[in-house]
Formats: sequence, structure tokens, C-alpha cells
Amino acid sequence: MLRVEVKCITGFGAALLLGTPAMAQTAGGAVGASGATPAAATAPASADPAAPAATVALTSPALGSLADRSVPRTPDYLDATGPRSYIMSPGEIGQLGIAQQPLALGSRPYALGAAIAVDVAGTNNVFQTRHDARSDIFTTITPSVSAVVGTTRLVGALSYAPSLNLYSTYTSQNALYQIGSGQLLAAVVPGLFYVDIRGAASVVPQTGGFIPGSGQVISSQGATQTFSAQITPFLVHRFGSAATGQLGYSYLYSEQDWANGQASGTGFEPQSYSGHRGFAVLRSGEDLGRLALQARVDGTMFVGTGVYDNAHRFISSVEARYSILPTVALLGEVGYESIEYGGTNPGTIDGATWSVGARLTPGPDSIAVIRYGRHEGFNSLSLNVGVALGVRTNLYATYSEALSTALSQTQDLLSTTTFDALGNPVDSQSGAPVILINSFLGVSTTLYRLRTGTASIQHQWPRDVFTLSGTWQDGEPISSAPGEPSSPQRGGYATFSWGHELTARTTTAVSVQYGRIAKNQVSSDEGNVYAARLILTHRLSENLIASAQVAWVRETYPSQSDLGYSQGVIRAGLRRTF
Repeated sequence: MLRVEVKCITGFGAALLLGTPAMAQTAGGAVGASGATPAAATAPASADPAAPAATVALTSPALGSLADRSVPRTPDYLDATGPRSYIMSPGEIGQLGIAQQPLALGSRPYALGAAIAVDVAGTNNVFQTRHDARSDIFTTITPSVSAVVGTTRLVGALSYAPSLNLYSTYTSQNALYQIGSGQLLAAVVPGLFYVDIRGAASVVPQTGGFIPGSGQVISSQGATQTFSAQITPFLVHRFGSAATGQLGYSYLYSEQDWANGQASGTGFEPQSYSGHRGFAVLRSGEDLGRLALQARVDGTMFVGTGVYDNAHRFISSVEARYSILPTVALLGEVGYESIEYGGTNPGTIDGATWSVGARLTPGPDSIAVIRYGRHEGFNSLSLNVGVALGVRTNLYATYSEALSTALSQTQDLLSTTTFDALGNPVDSQSGAPVILINSFLGVSTTLYRLRTGTASIQHQWPRDVFTLSGTWQDGEPISSAPGEPSSPQRGGYATFSWGHELTARTTTAVSVQYGRIAKNQVSSDEGNVYAARLILTHRLSENLIASAQVAWVRETYPSQSDLGYSQGVIRAGLRRTF
């Protein structure tokens, strides 16, 4: 089986790029695995003048909710001006001030790119221990290739960046991680039959307390590899202006395993599942005017371990949206669900579902969707907001409650996340920047009732980007694999970052972070996490970039003197593009 993983970065200046350090060496440096947590990502302050800031549109394989901004349509590939550019950005999530050079399609239907990065780093605490801290120096070698295609029948993007980590003293930490991502949409019969293929994976820390973007070095024995993929053939048919229908099937696969095949001894056990999903959607067209209706039948059977043993999710619903004003629409939904999970506390949820809410679109770059209703056996509120506060400031906020595992979140994000003009992952509905892995609470195979809230605000000047963001999660365990520990998870963190373009060739970025986490598996006490990071990049030539960074992290538990640690990391690197 081919495993692909992805590293993606936030962008500040598309002409600047930092040599990408090892995925598993950096907290939060992973995309496309678990954790549907929108978080702050720096927006571009400048773009490469040689390439337009546009993307190839990859359409979700199923018609989305009526709360979405857009009206139903068959997939768009190319606009009237011809092929568009698609910007790939393999790199590290939370890497402040960095963006990948765009791959421009130009007059060709495809584009290829290649690079190699070499980083040398040192840390004073390889294993994040309170006592007897060990120092080491390690080298990371990361070759990468990127490809994009945009024709009337095929559109997609692929990146592949295997990362080799070589330690000077503690060679047991040596590891090779396969890192990449891909999305491909093929029009087998344009306007009728399509095949959508998506895959992504990552390496993240098993234990909590690693704030995304903090630059913490992670022991290879404490890292987890997550892989997710889906292939979806589907039919689309438009019944004139009356309705649009869609019928499809998805094969889903997700897996969590010890990174590099090394067991950690933390109690984590590998988990995987395959899923067979069928869906049918019928959505009204323009004939109903202000009223839009949608009927959906969607069901998935799981074959897997732990909570996915003989599990299923079947959902049917009818949605309605009525626009009382061009910028205000009322939302309503009724339906029925049958959900079953296995594990230590197996059970079935059978009952009616409903929700009411509103969708506000005050401007072309703003949307707010708020709902309240009953799904997955409980009443809950959901919120998804992306608002442009003037031309320089953007505000994002989300809140959701759901029955969820790390693996289920990976599949959800493959369908609901797209990329902005600089290749950064964003929510396809609100445009909010997304961290596809939230490693702060650690990796777990438990089924949780997970409450997640996020908020971020970004402000841009011609040569500066300021971001203030916060993320909070609370997980109530519902079921877990037999014999595996299960405990509540709770924690949150805040980040302030500033990216500044010193010159046309030099960029710097600084961030400070604070987090608070309850590690119930080892202590009833809540720990504090403090982090600071400084990054400097300089373009030596058109194809050669040098970088340097310093990071510091401290974790403390006030009533547990034997817990916690501090760690410093110094890194320097070169990246050569071809």
C-alpha cells in the first residue's frame, strides 16, 4: 500500500521559503490527518509577481450543505482565461512567515517542481524529560517533488517530500518519514461521471502538550503516523433549472500506527478501518427562487478495529434554506439517523435529527453560519464564521460538538478542506485557515463527544502580518478499544505571531504561545505550556534560500514536581529549488 503524507505551511510572502524540517520533529507539523481544528494561519503579505494568485478548483465529491456559500453546479475546471496556477506548499504547519513558490501552469496543462532541503539542528533535551536531559545534534534531509495538472478532463495536485532524520549520538532516533499529499478529480464523462481521489497523512506526537507551531522536537518513539485516503466515483446530473442530482460511492481508508515502526510504550495501540460509503443528493435549482431544498441519504459501513468493529453511520435528511434578504437566509433541517460504534461501551443511536439556524453573507469575503439542533444523540450548537473586517483584517470563529475519533476527523477533512491561493489549507465554507492536525491533546483511539472552539484574527500591513488565535477542546470519552486506557481530554492554547518582511529577500517571524492541558492519564493536575519561536529566512539567489530559527518550550505541573520539562532548539538550513 502506498502511503502519502503531507506537510503544509502558513504563508507570508510567496517568494520566501524555509528549508522544511522533519515532520515528526516539529509539533503540529502535519496535514490531512486528525483534528478538524481551524486555527490561525498567516496570510500572504506579498505574492510572486511571476504567477497569478489563483487555484485550480477541486470540487467536493458530494453536494455540500445548503449553508454553503455557493449554489449547486457541476465541477468547474478552467475559467474563460485559460489554465490557472495551483500553488503547492509542502512544508510545516505553523511555520510562520514561509510560503512555497507557486507552480504556474502557464500555457501548459501541467507543471512540475523539485527541491531539496538540508537542516542541521541541535536540542538540549531530545526526550523531553524532567531530569537527566540529553542533548544531541541531528540533520534532516528533505527532497521534494510537486506536480499539478489542469485540463478539461483532469485537475489535481500532488506533493511528495520524504524526510530523513539522522542523529549524531542517539541513533535510535534516526527515522525516514514518507510525506506528501494529493488530490485528483477526473471527468470521465464531463458533466456526468467523475472520479475524485484524495489522500493525506502525517506524523504527530502521541502525548499531549505539543502546541502546533512551537518547534518542539519530538522523540521518534513517541510519534504516530496517520494515513487517510478516499476514492469516490460519482454521477452528476442537472435537471435543467429545476434540480441537480448526485449519486456516488466512496471507499475510505484510515490508519494510525507507530511512526517508523517503533512502539512507544505510552499505551497507544495502532488502529485502522476501511469504510464503504454510499450517498445520494437531490438539490433544487433556480426555479424555486428564494427557497432551496435538498434531500440526502448517506450511509457508511466500517470494517476495522476497536470502536470501528461492526460500526456504521446512516443519515437521511431534508434541508431547507430561505433567503429573506440577499445577505440573510434562514436554515432548517429534519431527518433520521442510525449510528453504532463498538468497543468497551458499544451502543446504537436511533432517532430523529433536526436543526434551525441562519446564514449571513454580509460581503463577498464574509460568511457566518450558526445552527442549533439535535445530531448524534444530543443537542448542540455549531458556528462557522469567516468575516472580512475591512481590507486588512479577517476574523474567524468556529464551534462544534460531535461524536468523533482521530481517524473519523481525517476523512471529514479530506472532503471539507480546500486550499487558498498560496496552498494553505482552509475551510471550504468560511475560508478559515485550518490546522488539519491538532496534536495538542495527543493521539487517541477513543471515541469522544468532542467539543471544539476556535477563534483567530489576522491583520495585514504591506510588509507585516499579525495573528492572534486560540483553540479549545474538551473530549468526553464514550467508548474505546478493549484493554486500552480511556480518559477525558481537555485543553487549549493561544498564539500571537508577527511576520515581517525586512527586505525583498529577507523575512522574519516571531511567535509566543501559551497552553493549558489536563493530562488525566498521569495526573489530575492541569499543566502549563509556554513557547516562543523566532525564524529568519533569506533568499541567497533565485533558487537558494537560507533559514535559521530558535525555539524554546517549557511545560510545568504546579503540584507535580516530577512532571514537565524544558527544551531549546536551534536550527539552520538551506533549500535549493530546481
